[in-house]
Amino acid sequence: MVRSDRFAVIAFSAATLFGAAACSDSTGAGTGTVSVRLANASAAAANADVVTNEAGPPLPAGFLKSVDIFVVRIDAKRKEPTDDEAAEATEEAESTRRGWVTVAEPNTTFDLMTLSDGANTLLGEAQVPAGMYSGFRLIIDPAKSSVTLNDDANTVIGGESIVGLKFPSADKTGIKIKLFGPLNVMDGETSTLVVKFDVSNSFVIRSDSIMQNGLLFK
Repeated sequence: MVRSDRFAVIAFSAATLFGAAACSDSTGAGTGTVSVRLANASAAAANADVVTNEAGPPLPAGFLKSVDIFVVRIDAKRKEPTDDEAAEATEEAESTRRGWVTVAEPNTTFDLMTLSDGANTLLGEAQVPAGMYSGFRLIIDPAKSSVTLNDDANTVIGGESIVGLKFPSADKTGIKIKLFGPLNVMDGETSTLVVKFDVSNSFVIRSDSIMQNGLLFK
């Protein structure tokens, strides 16, 4: 079996994710492997501009000590979903009935601040039917996700802290990944998605007080 690594880079900094995918002809026969990796990217590495309607002061440089995101899984779908479809039916059994297939299921926490200077980490990989995939979503568990401030008290925002970290949706959240083009998974080959999380532009202070209102994930 011939193995070739094909890469698609995804810029991640808001409730909708943007990215590019490699495109070429595929017969759709057989199976290929989708491998998903996670990285921390600066704003300069983004592949598209992300516009948010949420207002709030940005975090100053060096404000965050750790950013712990609990990644449940990554799902893929042949047809590009709407924003509502990406955020619904996140229970795995229901997801399968609606055309989603799981391509990574780490079910663990990743500190994004440890992924710098080009470092990335494997979220997982899975074999899927070969063909074009136009929809991807990242599912996290907000209740197990938090950030730690770089202050004397190592203040925790989110998770079990009384200071909240607000995500776009409640409970388990499906965050849409919008590709510039479909990802072509070819028979006997591996396609790698590198999900780049732009930490520097992903959180804002809610209202005027971080200790009273916490942070917002844009």
